[in-house]
Amino acid sequence: MRTSVLLTVLSGLGPALLGAQDTAIVIIPESAGVSVQPRELPRIVAEEAIRLYNASTTTRLVGRTRLPPGNEWRGDVAVRNGSITVGGRIAGTVLVINGDAAIDSTAEITGDLIIIGGTVTVARAAAVRGEVRQYREPLAYRTQGDEIVFAPNLRRRFPNLGAQKSWGTAESRSALTIATGGTFNRVEGLPIVFGPTFDWKVAEGLRVRFDALGIFRTAGNLSDRGSDLGYAVRSEVRAGDRRALGLELRAYSMVGPVEDWGLHNAEVGWSAFLFQRDYRDYYTRKGVAGRAFVQPEPSLNFALELRRDGETTAPARDPWTVFRNAQAWRPNPPIDDGHYVTLGGYFTLDTRNDPLDPTAGWQLRAQLEHSWSADVSPQAGVPPAVRRTIPGDGSYEFSRVFFDFRRYTRVSPSGRVNLRLLAGGWLGGDPLPLQQRLSIGGPEPLAGYGFRHSACNRDIIDPAFQRTLVAACDRVILAQAEYRGHLSLHWAYGAARPEDEQARPLFALQGPDLVVFGDAGQAWLVGNGPGRLSDDRLPTPGSWLADLGLGVDWGGFGVYAAKGVTAGERLRFTLRLDHRF
Repeated sequence: MRTSVLLTVLSGLGPALLGAQDTAIVIIPESAGVSVQPRELPRIVAEEAIRLYNASTTTRLVGRTRLPPGNEWRGDVAVRNGSITVGGRIAGTVLVINGDAAIDSTAEITGDLIIIGGTVTVARAAAVRGEVRQYREPLAYRTQGDEIVFAPNLRRRFPNLGAQKSWGTAESRSALTIATGGTFNRVEGLPIVFGPTFDWKVAEGLRVRFDALGIFRTAGNLSDRGSDLGYAVRSEVRAGDRRALGLELRAYSMVGPVEDWGLHNAEVGWSAFLFQRDYRDYYTRKGVAGRAFVQPEPSLNFALELRRDGETTAPARDPWTVFRNAQAWRPNPPIDDGHYVTLGGYFTLDTRNDPLDPTAGWQLRAQLEHSWSADVSPQAGVPPAVRRTIPGDGSYEFSRVFFDFRRYTRVSPSGRVNLRLLAGGWLGGDPLPLQQRLSIGGPEPLAGYGFRHSACNRDIIDPAFQRTLVAACDRVILAQAEYRGHLSLHWAYGAARPEDEQARPLFALQGPDLVVFGDAGQAWLVGNGPGRLSDDRLPTPGSWLADLGLGVDWGGFGVYAAKGVTAGERLRFTLRLDHRF
């Protein structure tokens, strides 16, 4: 049944959504949980910080700053885009914008200490005479001469469709939330997440978090089977802030993607909602998980997780779309149903200066998982040419690894070079289940090729997989490189004079990035026989798919043209809602 519930819910929530968009619920791709994004910084706090920073009596500093013991600064001090370490005396207020503060035992601050978009550590012997205030939410601003003005990033707000009523302070908060819970897709429609969240500070350096969220799938038929409802319950105990360790427990019933490393969530959702083109496949997951993590530094995280999932095939529904609504959706392919127990290790290093629009830094993500199942029910329609027989005697087990390395470098005041290397897939044991298999093609990461151009599915002819374009490869490797050159263009309507702090431009237009890029990669089957490679070999460079392209990126909204150079592919155009990587 084509449901009108989505439109009804959104129209009824309209006033609330417009009035309280400081929080959103999103599905985190590398986890099995639902998470609440940090609130947006209150406007009154942002304006107070901007007034203090722009005051003529304030000393303004940019980047990492240190005041050694025995030294003194007189007057208010503001630091932006960097951390400050205070060991001496500051006769005034200290403001830190989008950075951290460490106040040593020898330090004295006669005024307030205000931290926005960061954390603060105050030694016991330190003397802060005024108020200490910390806001984890960053300040969105732009520079105007030597001053700063409020400039909310619309792309950061774009996914935040939701409403929240919260109580408490920065120390302890509770809230009731209703929001979108992921991407619009042909299995769920638009999932709506609702329920309470709690965040308590139980002791100095010790916090407890608890979320109890329900998930309503708007593409359902409102039957009594409960298939239209899911849940995500999470509890977390965290000790420390910048350097932390903790334990997390989760219980969930949700829809997960087969491959989530291509297009971004918003791009997949809008493509499906507008044009009935869903670039992912899905399956249902119901289970429990426990995770222990250690964060030696804010940029470094290690985690160990044990989970048990009941995974089943999710048939495609028939949610309403703006265009092509009368056409049938691409079928959602079946998976290898069963209960899977997974032990995984995860590593993350993220030194990027901005997670949404990085210009410098590294992002390294790696995961190693070993899974086993005693009741797997493999799909009979997958021939031996694609994978070996999966044992049905309770001994089924396999290992899977995934790496994603990215480097962002500024090579000139207006130029950046970004590099990415990704590899992953089967590592050992029995063959991968269908829901863990891989493919490569367009529109991301190889924009010059068609959807799942290399998917290892040519020999799958079973009617259950008809028109599904199932991903069936064991391994994948990918290299991406791009140069971004900023084109200078500044135009504003109703622009403010620098001395007029209260006025804001009604509309401002910044210059775009010109993007020149190239991608190369391949996906393949492991083993002996035609069309396969042994597990100790990589595809030869001559067999890789490659494309070259050119694009214009306007703050994440971009238009790209790409051409496959290793096959006779036509020129393809892609509209993106975020940076490529």
